[in-house]
Amino acid sequence: MKNKNIGFSIIALVFIFVIVHLAGCTGGENQPNSSSSSTESTKSAADERQQENSDLERTADEGNNNSFNAYTLNLHEAVNFKVEYLSDGMKLLTDGRGRGTLLLQEGQSAPVEYADIPALTIPLKDAIFTSTTQVGYLRAFDDDRLFDSIAGVRAGLDAWDFDSMRSRMMDGRIVDIGSNTQAATNHDYEIIRELNPSVIFTNTGISSEQVELMAMCDEVGIHYIFDGSGEEKDYAAMIEWVKFYAVFYNLEDEASAFYDEAIKRIENVTSIAASIDESDKIVAGWGIVTAGKVYVATAGSKTAQMIRDCGGIYAFDDLGPDADSTVEISVEEFFSVMSNADVFIDRGMPKYGPDIDNILAQIPVLGEIDAMSEGNILQITDFYWSSYHNFDGKYVEMAEFFYPDLCGDITVDEFIHFRIMPQSAE
Repeated sequence: MKNKNIGFSIIALVFIFVIVHLAGCTGGENQPNSSSSSTESTKSAADERQQENSDLERTADEGNNNSFNAYTLNLHEAVNFKVEYLSDGMKLLTDGRGRGTLLLQEGQSAPVEYADIPALTIPLKDAIFTSTTQVGYLRAFDDDRLFDSIAGVRAGLDAWDFDSMRSRMMDGRIVDIGSNTQAATNHDYEIIRELNPSVIFTNTGISSEQVELMAMCDEVGIHYIFDGSGEEKDYAAMIEWVKFYAVFYNLEDEASAFYDEAIKRIENVTSIAASIDESDKIVAGWGIVTAGKVYVATAGSKTAQMIRDCGGIYAFDDLGPDADSTVEISVEEFFSVMSNADVFIDRGMPKYGPDIDNILAQIPVLGEIDAMSEGNILQITDFYWSSYHNFDGKYVEMAEFFYPDLCGDITVDEFIHFRIMPQSAE
């Protein structure tokens, strides 16, 4: 093969010190207890994170009845949000744009000192999600009732492969609030105003449509919260956004456990990758051929990093090493680079480009590339984006495609997030 008041009493201040000391926190991370045994010191990173979360949860119980901020949500990789826990289950959320939202439990009113911060009652009941990726995080909790909190989503019925969303869209409980295609997205402001949700989750989007949506929200007084998961440094950090969505349903414990298990699976993959000699590594490109043009992920992208984490060499490693984006390149450059690669990973969903013949119909010369002629193309499925909670599964599938004989215990019976692209879909 080629190769993340002023009015406080002295007692309160001392109590804060005790809480911080008990949690062993330094810069937001818990430190190992000095009395840990040698057995504990050999735990995996994920096991240590699970213990840290347990320590934090105990601290939370001790601080719940105090009127001051006792602690923050323990994050290991994600840096684009923050959650501070106040008294009586109240939470102060800072989103991906640094905007604060006070989260209140049912029946609560905002304390005077937080009167100027937008407030939202949780658990959620009538939210709008503007991306299938956002909805995907709710799948981590295996609780069908969570989807009752969705009033609208920018996606049609065919965007979902699970009944929790399909059934609710079919009977009108969840409304499509816009369109979402390969090249563009937009929102139906009339439907959004009619739904009048308590909150809209926004993100960076494809172009300017999310900026326009946020401006509309400001104009009509609909609160929005910015999902900055896509701006995290890698997919391990993006998985941790399951904790972000957990906050709105009081499911932080479940989210922490889910995250720890996901990281363990990713560590299994990276451990296998570390054992592969450089000369034996798969060389893989990631991109899409559409409308006769070629777009590929830059070397600094999260997708390029996932290829490396799975034991591959990224084919376009000289292209934008400091950029996390997708860029257009010439057919000649694509042909030159991919001629020395083993695998191409097509980021276009099958409903837009179902087979290799579709690619060759656009640019016939690409049929001379070994990856194309030999069928070594891994394609994301139509439901890749609605399973953002399950990046560990994506790692497993990619690693197995690269090195089927090395995967051992992490082998899966059926690919869900990827598929082998057929020569012809007919």
